[in-house]
Amino acid sequence: MENCYEFPLLSIPLRHDRHVVQARQRTRDLAALLGFEHQDQIRLATAASELARNAFRYAASGSVNFFVSKTTPQIFVVSIIDKGSGISNLNEVLDGQYVSKTGLGMGIIGTKRLMDHFHIASSATGTDVEFGKPLPINTTVITAASIKAISAKLIGNSAADPFDEIERQNQELLKTLAELKEKQDQLADLNQELEDTNRGVVALYAELEQHADDLRRVSNLKTSFLSNLSHEFRTPLNSISSLSRLLLGRSDGDLSHEQEKQVSYIQRSASELSELVNDLLDLAKVEAGKIDVKPRHFEVSEFFGALRGMLRPLLAGNSLDLIFEADPQIPTLFSDEGKISQVLRNLISNALKFTRKGHIRVTAATAPGGWIVFQVADTGIGISAEDQTRIFEEFVQIEGELQSQVKGTGLGLPLSRRLAELLGGTLDVESAIGLGSTFNLKIPACFGQTAVLTREPPENRIENRSTILFIEDNQETSFVHQSSLKGSDYSTVFVPNIPEARLMMKQIQPALVVLDRLIDQRDCLYFIEELRSNGYAGPLLVVSVVDDRHSAINAGADAFLAKPIPPFTLLNTVRELIEGSTSHTILLVDDDEVTRYLVGGALAKAGYRILEAHGGRDAMKAIQKELPDAIVLDIAMPDMNGFEVLRELRSLVSSKAIPVIIHSSRELSSQEMNLISDEHAFIYSKHQFNEEGGSQGLLKLLGATGIGS
Repeated sequence: MENCYEFPLLSIPLRHDRHVVQARQRTRDLAALLGFEHQDQIRLATAASELARNAFRYAASGSVNFFVSKTTPQIFVVSIIDKGSGISNLNEVLDGQYVSKTGLGMGIIGTKRLMDHFHIASSATGTDVEFGKPLPINTTVITAASIKAISAKLIGNSAADPFDEIERQNQELLKTLAELKEKQDQLADLNQELEDTNRGVVALYAELEQHADDLRRVSNLKTSFLSNLSHEFRTPLNSISSLSRLLLGRSDGDLSHEQEKQVSYIQRSASELSELVNDLLDLAKVEAGKIDVKPRHFEVSEFFGALRGMLRPLLAGNSLDLIFEADPQIPTLFSDEGKISQVLRNLISNALKFTRKGHIRVTAATAPGGWIVFQVADTGIGISAEDQTRIFEEFVQIEGELQSQVKGTGLGLPLSRRLAELLGGTLDVESAIGLGSTFNLKIPACFGQTAVLTREPPENRIENRSTILFIEDNQETSFVHQSSLKGSDYSTVFVPNIPEARLMMKQIQPALVVLDRLIDQRDCLYFIEELRSNGYAGPLLVVSVVDDRHSAINAGADAFLAKPIPPFTLLNTVRELIEGSTSHTILLVDDDEVTRYLVGGALAKAGYRILEAHGGRDAMKAIQKELPDAIVLDIAMPDMNGFEVLRELRSLVSSKAIPVIIHSSRELSSQEMNLISDEHAFIYSKHQFNEEGGSQGLLKLLGATGIGS
């Protein structure tokens, strides 16, 4: 100890009651001289007074010594030494299990909680308790000269009058009570504010839910309207086009020049209206999920040749150059050639409309990760930055110098983007006014494979394992889900969006579908109804960062989990939904997260449903919400130890008969083992768990209690 503490300040013998009072006063005086705040002065003085009183009461003689350490940071230390018979049950006192005859017994444990530095040693020849706090940051470094100055200030003070000290203690107590009352009032105000905020949040959720339902209803009505309207328009438009061709073909006689001009106008108008109807119908089909992707193998060079021939008539009388360039290293594609052609035709047609001179260049190249990028670049008028998002909105046409001279529906680009997403890709634009535009179509080279993650290769998948289809656009979340089910009896398939989910549902028959509610910032609850209408009758689990179970269940889901999902919870829920039976529930109570992870993982794989509590009080709250079938309980926990939890469990009628397994690394005394036996609990040490390399013994013990997996 001499090596740790360089500067002794003062020493007070403990031979009379007044010495206890003096110890309190000197502690507070020294704390004030060392720069401690008022609250810390009271804490130090109270601790010194309590422990000095214990030493005086229970020991023959003792002393109170004050030091400042030479460590960094420096610590103000109070050491109370006595020559009594020692504390025989010191461990019990430190664990908070000792109950004094006076009903208090909180001196030592209370000091330990109040102080930053605490050490106690006790033997048959006496007890030495050291406690203290680091010096405040604004206090200058204590040196030998500082110590002399502090000692000089203390010498001038006379011995404390016990009545004055009691009066000062009363004043400090009143001040502390006033501060506590003020904090209670502030807490009450804060609780009221939180209550008001919660009511507002609940009302907002209800309003958002109503708006979401309204939007879904409007979207369905819009899709139905566009689909029906488009079909109704097609018949008369086809008739107009056919009759126009007959008239222009002179099948019923010659036409005058003016009549030919009028019929040509009619035919052109019918053609433009037919184009609008076709785009509307395609959009309605995409939104309703009624467009099927028909992938096949094709070569980009042959595809570009066919596209060039198809677009040649549009170049008649036009001075623009239409250039097609394909990287010779592009592999054979497996995708819907017709839909890629439709997107590129839309992009090239737009480029022809808004490019007066120069060229339009169509290219194809590979990109990392199995992607193919098609680009349509022009030397046209360009698009301003603020309009580059708007052009992908339906019926939007940007005002410009050429807009009045060209005709358009405002549906080509929105439809092209939807088709790109249907193919598992993206469509975006890079442009600047006067510098032309470049549209980028990025699609997977092999449709349905780029973003599909399987837990194991299809050829190695065990046939009798139940397959779970995860629809999740976040790769990190997919990895967490995959890890949570690793080693289970289930095989997993992951897809990143709804179009690929539709394709996968045609290839497999999953035992469970897990749907992320928000994909690409869109609410995907509508897909539940689509799955049911297409014949999927299995269970469906919705997961989301938005904790809204009500909407998911109303939409037809069988269960809902809010993200982030604990591994045990996902495995438990999956097992219950697929197997159709509820597993036995184990409450795992331990303040060590690693232990909860290891033991919980082993029990979850064995078929148990796991609840977690990180302390004794947390465990009692969990039991009030749901009674488990068994409890695995640690002993040493900071807030409420295992013995206290066990006693409280057995005092309640609801939890009196729940099997409890004590799972601790602590060496138990015979008295503690008798206590556990008296409370009808079992013992399975952490040492046993580590030796077995698993949980065989724990599983046997659970089976012996009648709740085997």
